[in-house]
Amino acid sequence: MHGFDNIRFLLVREFKLFWSNKVFVIAFLVMPLILSLILGYVYRKGHLVELPIVVVDLDKSPSSYKLIDMLEESNKLHVMDTRNELGDLNHILLSEEATAVVVIPYRFEANLLSQKQPEVNCYLNMFFTMTSSVVGGAIAQCIGTMNAGILMALLENNGVPKSVAAQQYESVKHNVFFQFNPAGNYQYFLWPGLIFSILHQLFLLALALSFSREYAMGTFNAQGLLGYSKSALLLMFVKFFPYLLMGLFNIAIYFGLSSYFRIPLPAHPLVLLVSQLLLITGASLLAMLYSLLFTIPLKASQMLMSIASPAFTISGFVWPQVPTVLVEFSKIIPLVPYLQVTRSVLIQGGNWQDVSVPMQHQLILLGIYFIITWFVLRKKINKTMGVAKDPLKQIL
Repeated sequence: MHGFDNIRFLLVREFKLFWSNKVFVIAFLVMPLILSLILGYVYRKGHLVELPIVVVDLDKSPSSYKLIDMLEESNKLHVMDTRNELGDLNHILLSEEATAVVVIPYRFEANLLSQKQPEVNCYLNMFFTMTSSVVGGAIAQCIGTMNAGILMALLENNGVPKSVAAQQYESVKHNVFFQFNPAGNYQYFLWPGLIFSILHQLFLLALALSFSREYAMGTFNAQGLLGYSKSALLLMFVKFFPYLLMGLFNIAIYFGLSSYFRIPLPAHPLVLLVSQLLLITGASLLAMLYSLLFTIPLKASQMLMSIASPAFTISGFVWPQVPTVLVEFSKIIPLVPYLQVTRSVLIQGGNWQDVSVPMQHQLILLGIYFIITWFVLRKKINKTMGVAKDPLKQIL
């Protein structure tokens, strides 16, 4: 065989190897779609609203009823039950699956009228830390609003004009402006990152078998793979090409489902697309390197799992206070700079200049993994074929 015939044969051979592994076929063609739909529907609301709370009203007065109405009117809260007796709080939280229990004390209204500052106790279910913080803030806002109304009413009763009473209460104005993702939609924030963290793992695990499988089948020799080409560059390209097509297919799925779930497209979609291609290429090169260093397929996969599994957690994407040691370690993982690009482009409307640093990081990782993988593969080819070391003759 010559030139183009060899390349065509190797590509056909690689596609046959891909299709022969039904797990990979399902993983790349079906699982990303299924997982994208599942995650999309899970986070479809995007907002934490109507979180269930239980109110224990020990006063049963017009003022306590008014507070309950204010809690119910909050779009963040839903008063699922109102009780008049204080029982086992833990049992209420568990049995009702409530996010909080609000206890309005006995003589609540009487103490309000006599300005004795009654205490409303709020017991948060901290099992769900995110929902508990939202519920706690919403309850505090309702009570703060009621406090303001009561104070203004007292001032008016003492003869202070309504406009003056409002000014005395609000001595300092507090304005809050939401710059990025003003709706606070959790789906916009989390869904894109999760999808590509899954793809990152798929590429690492699939290409961990790229060369280790050749060793396991006994085809990394002159009678097998190397009989068609001894070019390290060509063999790397052949191993990568089928998965590049799978990557493009999954990127198309991502953009299609983004439209389906009404996730706004970035202002600069080309920036995101380039970063996604860099992620796929970098993860593939890293996986090929592992497949050369660990020639037993299972071992190569297991070693890569040590990188793939914690990648999303230590990336700082959802939790910014990652220990310094883990931050430094995460810099070798292709997913980490991609998530930085994603956050900037999708949430903050970043352009090429805004993501220049994480994209440079992606390019550096890609270059390093490319050079090391090519060098190791070149060395193994020479060793297998018994070629003397001659860097001038063995450039490719």
